[in-house]
Amino acid sequence: MKYFRNYPWGMQLLLFLLMTFTFLSCISVIVLSTFTKITGYDITAISDITTATPYGLVQAARVVQGVQNMFIFMLPAFTYAYLCHPTPARYLGLRRPGKSIQLLLSVTLMAGAMPIFMLIKSGMELIDFGAKLKTEQAQLDNMVQGMMNMPTVGSFIATFIIMAVVPGVGEELFFRGVLMRFAKKRSRSMVAPVLFSAVVFAYAHSNVYGFLSIFLAGVLLAVIYQLTGSLWCSILAHTLFNGGQVFLSYLANNNKAIEATMKTDSVPYGYAAAGAVVFAASLWLLLKNRTPLPANWTDDFTPRELAELKQERENRQL
Repeated sequence: MKYFRNYPWGMQLLLFLLMTFTFLSCISVIVLSTFTKITGYDITAISDITTATPYGLVQAARVVQGVQNMFIFMLPAFTYAYLCHPTPARYLGLRRPGKSIQLLLSVTLMAGAMPIFMLIKSGMELIDFGAKLKTEQAQLDNMVQGMMNMPTVGSFIATFIIMAVVPGVGEELFFRGVLMRFAKKRSRSMVAPVLFSAVVFAYAHSNVYGFLSIFLAGVLLAVIYQLTGSLWCSILAHTLFNGGQVFLSYLANNNKAIEATMKTDSVPYGYAAAGAVVFAASLWLLLKNRTPLPANWTDDFTPRELAELKQERENRQL
């Protein structure tokens, strides 16, 4: 089997993008052709979901979102890594953390950052980007609130898996595992790859008012990956980032104060200050316990394989 790693960088990137487009096209066709037949609802009704939407449609929309996330992010990353490298897990960065404490610090780091991100988003909402964008954002917020309708513990667990675990795994494999790796192969430092993966990550979420906070979350996830050398740490942090919102939405069903906070994205300054302290302490500890990605982490071939390839070429010339 000739792995994709044998091709030039540009060809590898093109193959990955084509693979992603193929998976995206397949799931689009599948959803458009089967959604109404299976659920009895029109597919266009998903974009109009609110808290008053029938729960059956909300459930169907959540399933569609989970399946789409798998097809757009998780499957292309896994498939490409399998076709690109004989050890796909190593290619994607799915290594054990260098130190066990890094998993805990990744969680506390993201937990401390979450109220800060929410505060940034609420600040962005004060900016007037025009009536059209404001209307689109209001529709998106209503849809998110409707998707977070979780009347039972079972619905909470299902929603947590679909909206926290699945994107936490899939998006990290795609943006940090593959895209950041591609960017690093054309950069001497980690700055450009981190910023590039974070920008694409934020753009993919199509949220103007949340763009800055999502971008900063992407930067933080990339930094976690860089400092720990393990994509599992950024996957855990990403799952917490999404899962925290799901958990708060579930609690809001029976708590008016939390419900008001979730609807307005308003965060008490005290919470943001406490989050900043937790964030700073966690980052300091993570820096002290860092086991960063090695300098050659983007190499497609090991030194031994390169030597074997060189010897093979020399033998062919004889």
